[in-house]
Amino acid sequence: MVLWGCSILFKEVLKLKDVNKSYPSSAHEEILVLNQISLKLSSKGIYLILGPHGSGKSTLLRISGFLESPSSGSVAFAGRDLTEPESQERLNLIRNEIGFVPPYPSLLPYLTILENVMLPMVRKNKFKVLEILKSIGVENNGSYPHQISVEEQQRASIARAMVNDPHILLVDEPTSPLSETGANEIMHILRDLKKEYTIMIFTDDPLLSKYSDTVFKLHHGVLEKI
Repeated sequence: MVLWGCSILFKEVLKLKDVNKSYPSSAHEEILVLNQISLKLSSKGIYLILGPHGSGKSTLLRISGFLESPSSGSVAFAGRDLTEPESQERLNLIRNEIGFVPPYPSLLPYLTILENVMLPMVRKNKFKVLEILKSIGVENNGSYPHQISVEEQQRASIARAMVNDPHILLVDEPTSPLSETGANEIMHILRDLKKEYTIMIFTDDPLLSKYSDTVFKLHHGVLEKI
């Protein structure tokens, strides 16, 4: 497999410190979704965030990807505190340093696989995209999403997250729509990619723990290492 990714090493790729997140409720009270989350990712590898539906995984993913700010606490990338929303540095980080793999289905149905994968590229490079697609086993790059298997669509979603050479891949429920065989194939791809990326996987499937270097359990907004 040809591996793409950034070779720059940081002492701390991502650091969350005492992060709380709450949302207003209809009763004029606040619902606490994340409670004093502290997390430090300092190396490449697979970090699994395991929790049931409603545990706060999606909120933690958005805050880890700088798509949302915490109610309190801090979030830093490579030692730079980027907690404040809408700064230009933060917007550049989202575009260049973080790759998102959303849950299925995530490809635009009116674009080919190649067009879908090229969509977020800062500098369009068809050759690079074709090499990435080939490296993770996507051959039908001229097809539309409905013309290929669900597993191949998931592979294409991973390729799309890689095109800007990010440091971090944030992967949301990568195996939920797949058969056991397809799920194993996707996880083997991610396991190969951990040599080049810091990968955070958010899931409710405990079977993915065997592919992970570090496993965290998220329950009622509280994160603990297991």
